[in-house]
Amino acid sequence: MRIPSLKPIVLFAAIGLLCAMPAVAAIELRRADDSPVVIQDVYQRDGASFIAIDEVLAVLGFSGEWDNVAHLYRITTPRGVAVISPGSSYLRYGERAVRVEQKPRFIDGKLRVSDAFLTGQFVPLLDLPLQVKNLNPAAPPPPQTPLDELFSLLLLQRPKAAVDSQWVVGIDPGHGGQDSGAIGKDGTTEQAVNLAVARNLQKLLKMRRGAPVVMTRDADYAVSPAQRLEAVTRGQADLLLSLHAQAGFSPAAQGVMLFIAPDTAGEPPQDGAPAAVPAVNASRQLAEALHAAFVSAGYRVAPVEERPLLPLGQGNLPRVLVEMGYLSNPGDLARLRDPAQQQMLAQVLFNGIEAFQKIFQDLQESHDEPIPPAAQQ
Repeated sequence: MRIPSLKPIVLFAAIGLLCAMPAVAAIELRRADDSPVVIQDVYQRDGASFIAIDEVLAVLGFSGEWDNVAHLYRITTPRGVAVISPGSSYLRYGERAVRVEQKPRFIDGKLRVSDAFLTGQFVPLLDLPLQVKNLNPAAPPPPQTPLDELFSLLLLQRPKAAVDSQWVVGIDPGHGGQDSGAIGKDGTTEQAVNLAVARNLQKLLKMRRGAPVVMTRDADYAVSPAQRLEAVTRGQADLLLSLHAQAGFSPAAQGVMLFIAPDTAGEPPQDGAPAAVPAVNASRQLAEALHAAFVSAGYRVAPVEERPLLPLGQGNLPRVLVEMGYLSNPGDLARLRDPAQQQMLAQVLFNGIEAFQKIFQDLQESHDEPIPPAAQQ
């Protein structure tokens, strides 16, 4: 019996597989009469294609800068500054603002914008000599029934928020190595407590928000003040918590204390860019959110204090030094050395960070909302 050749079958199967494979996503950008530039680092999400804003600006010859504190991206053009943000539904350009259908979002470590944003809002508002062509448009999402939409909301709400607004949290466990910090009567060291709470907080942030975390140290070793601040800067943290415990001359002293650097609110934005939010001290906002979280959890906590403390460094990054209790107080000592209570402390800090981010986003959204024409008359 003659066996037919398998070559034609294999050939047709290979052709079929190639035809079935999706085309590589790509967007073509052309500035005026220049040669087109094809960008293949394109991500397709929710029926749209997203491209890194930095690559768009490179084609235009413009520059852009991410502001870790205001949580927005400033685009410098020859005629002014444009502002976009993952937390805002508006593109601002000078005194004008237009609503965007698809917010910018962080994907794979880069701030990206959709092709629809480029053609529908960015290019027209800034009157740019840029042509945008999507070489492989993303397929529109399938229509959903009301029941599908309900389950999508329940399942995707938190992951979508994490994608749209990727906050990097810096955690600085004080002391370490030969520098044990304060020591309790039973030998409990401050550096060990600080590290334990920091690790618990790091785990919460990664598990519940998928948030990037910068740790100035992740084990028992010494770190200089300069090395701590360098780690925070290199990691591009959006906020910083410096965790400590203390000891007093009297065992009666107890409770949580929160410290911030002296008030620098009201500083004008750089490069003439429009302010992201009303003039507020972001560090105080963060400290007050943490204060409310501790009070809600039943902790004794003193009012927020301003002090020029070395661990807080300088600059306008939202940062708070948290003294989590007194190792010299029997009650605080028992709480600080208990692994379950260390987890509870981390949970309270997590709650405070969440509240701060919500407050900050609400301030930004309200500031970005254009004034209705009737209200301007």
